[in-house]
Amino acid sequence: MHEMSYIMRLAKMAESTAISNKAKSVESVSIQVGEMTGLIPKYLERYYQTAVEGTILEGSKLEIEYLPVMVRCNNCNSTYHPNKENNYLCPTCKQNNSTLINGREFLVKNIILND
Repeated sequence: MHEMSYIMRLAKMAESTAISNKAKSVESVSIQVGEMTGLIPKYLERYYQTAVEGTILEGSKLEIEYLPVMVRCNNCNSTYHPNKENNYLCPTCKQNNSTLINGREFLVKNIILND
């Protein structure tokens, strides 16, 4: 499970941010996770608590915004979520010629620090 490596890097970065801003504690860390990363939110949450134990982040909450895959059709410029219901084709022109616009993200959205 590669969730642990993502969480370890996230915890180190958030801890560094908190320390450099002279925070007393961290209230929450908000992230955006794309569907194509293969990361499972329940494992991210579980590993987060272990990763932050004994750090300035201990007791903070991990907030996860799960982002679906979205593509833009190169034929008609429609934006859509490819899935089984639309046979992974553009629902407007029924073509399979698209460009990924999101779904691979692992982004830190927000870190709330306590003075």
